[in-house]
Amino acid sequence: MQEPGRGERGVAGEDPPEGSDDATGTDARAGAGDGPGLAEDFDEVDSADRLARRRRRRLLRQRIVFAVLVLAVVVAGGIAALVATDRWPNSPEPSAGPSAPPASCAPVRLPAPAEVSLTVLNGTDRRGLAAAVAGEFGQRGFTVTRVGNAAVAPGPVPAVVQYGPGEIAAAQAVAARIEGAQLAERPEAGVVLELGDGYAQLRAEDALAVPATNC
Repeated sequence: MQEPGRGERGVAGEDPPEGSDDATGTDARAGAGDGPGLAEDFDEVDSADRLARRRRRRLLRQRIVFAVLVLAVVVAGGIAALVATDRWPNSPEPSAGPSAPPASCAPVRLPAPAEVSLTVLNGTDRRGLAAAVAGEFGQRGFTVTRVGNAAVAPGPVPAVVQYGPGEIAAAQAVAARIEGAQLAERPEAGVVLELGDGYAQLRAEDALAVPATNC
């Protein structure tokens, strides 16, 4: 026979066997108690990461803004230095059209034949050429002071008109009437027409070859 109450004490006082419902419930309760703590730890780590990322982005933006400001200051300083030293490229001024000739190259105004006196010399082998040409100049109003032979033949050119100081306009008035005539300055005063082998005839008065300037 069992002692009274022994079986009950044995049941009540013995530990539940491993793997029983009581042990499982205890472990479950313990695990359930750890859950909120782990979640809070994860939230704190995530918040710290977000804060660090925001700080890095803010620092990057500040560096970019600073770099842009420094670049703007450098460019502005460079432009100011170029302007101050006249090295800044200036835009070309618009052209006002063809430039006028210098004051010393005034447009030619041929003097009237009556204002010109000349000497006619024959530099060819054609006899009487100087007298014939001198007569034509005389008929056109020129004053022929002398007719003769040239000491030096001009060669194949039609004619050479020599002129003294300040007599270029008078020489041009003579040369305008002979196609291909050349001008030559000389130290002595007076206009001298030397006829060359290329001389043919005088131009018509309405077909004179007037130069644009007296340069």
